[in-house]
Amino acid sequence: MRILSALCSATIVTSFLAVGVGCTTRSQLFDGYSDDQLWTAMVATARSPEYDNWKVSDNEVFLDDSSRRIEIYRVLKRTLVSPYSDPRREEAEWKFQVVLTRDEELDQPLIDFTARQLTVPAHVWDEADRYFQQMRTLLGPAKMTPTAIPNAPIDETPIPPPLDATPTTTEPEPTADPAAEPLPE
Repeated sequence: MRILSALCSATIVTSFLAVGVGCTTRSQLFDGYSDDQLWTAMVATARSPEYDNWKVSDNEVFLDDSSRRIEIYRVLKRTLVSPYSDPRREEAEWKFQVVLTRDEELDQPLIDFTARQLTVPAHVWDEADRYFQQMRTLLGPAKMTPTAIPNAPIDETPIPPPLDATPTTTEPEPTADPAAEPLPE
């Protein structure tokens, strides 16, 4: 009877643990960009990931243009070298989904990054933040439209024309002073 009770407790704990660390999602708003711009950046980021301390061994990307969803399977490898220890080979495997949707309340583009595996939520957040940062680097600064910020004053200051490439005035070249004494040798 005691074994049955321990088994039941272990099953409940495992269930709560699986719910707590599985399928973690991180979302981010991308205001100031069109859906097409975001989709292009999402695809480019998925196909060409950039990591500082990992090498991409395998990167499989499955696109669903109609639902604006990307499924990614990625294997990362590295050799970790620490002082006073032997080099250690590490491997990380990621299965995640990235979906472009819209926030209902704010009517802004929203990207959901969801891990499709059991893993530590903080690791998923780091990977999602890296993905979003690479997207923002590709997109550049957001083009803020007057509708992007409700009730914001519109700045109607005229923009000056671009400067010419050739200078209009030239500075005279310095001439040698005849009264200057030569330097002693």
